Amino acid sequence: MALHAFQRTAYRVFGRLAKERSEENPRLHLALQRAHILVRPDVYLASGYLAMLAIFLLTLVPVAVIVGMQASGVLSLPLVFYWLLLPLPVLVALSIYLTLLVLPDLKASSRARDIDARLPYALNYIATMSSAGATPQKIFGALARNPLYGDVQNEAAWIHRDLRLLGLDVVTALNRATDRTPSIKFQDFLQGAITALTSGGDLKTYFLTKAEQFMYENRQDQEKFLESLGVLAESFVTVVVAAPLFLIVLLSVMTSFGSSVDQVMTLGYMIVLVLLPLSQIGFAATIRFMTPEA
Repeated sequence: MALHAFQRTAYRVFGRLAKERSEENPRLHLALQRAHILVRPDVYLASGYLAMLAIFLLTLVPVAVIVGMQASGVLSLPLVFYWLLLPLPVLVALSIYLTLLVLPDLKASSRARDIDARLPYALNYIATMSSAGATPQKIFGALARNPLYGDVQNEAAWIHRDLRLLGLDVVTALNRATDRTPSIKFQDFLQGAITALTSGGDLKTYFLTKAEQFMYENRQDQEKFLESLGVLAESFVTVVVAAPLFLIVLLSVMTSFGSSVDQVMTLGYMIVLVLLPLSQIGFAATIRFMTPEA
């Protein structure tokens, strides 16, 4: 994959340092593969170093301007403000760098969820083709051309590449796929296929059995999700609908008993403008991340 201008510049500046650091961190290479980030580890680290430096300089400029204005007497800010302001460029730069370090793991986790959600349906496709007498190379090649299966399609495309372009045997290609996939369920499926191949078992029977197993587990997961969704719906009605109405009524009663109108209005604004949106965002994010197909 060709590098864009930012990556080329970063590699020219930090290439040697990034290469040394990437050799000390072999896990990064696997994390990038599982996240399907198609760059070398040293290029990825070099880009992170350059991004950290750029963010540091961009944050340092306004801080330096504020300090200069304070020194020239244009501004008069308390000393505590500078204790908070001066470390800001370093903290922001480190935050960007740490975010880039954990980004492959986060993306790999997202891909794993997508693979787990689509794998039962992909296994039905694999079992059907296997029953028709298709070879593993044809099965994964056809799956790699089918966009309905999300990241399962990408995993199949890598296996098909290893088989057809690199000329690897089926067992070696499946072993490599087992190492780079982020999904535990897909790893289990591939390891079972390797065992069936190396022990002389019937691959067609294995695919059919796994398809039935994963469909059964998928139905169980869907039932658990629906039960959890029902609990969340009841909690949503209680927390987001009933509780704010009760608090607004309570504030009205407090006003009638002589409480400060300004304080009551401030609490009302906090409920309507802060607590309600935050609670709705929290429930939406919870449902988003617990949805199997998300």
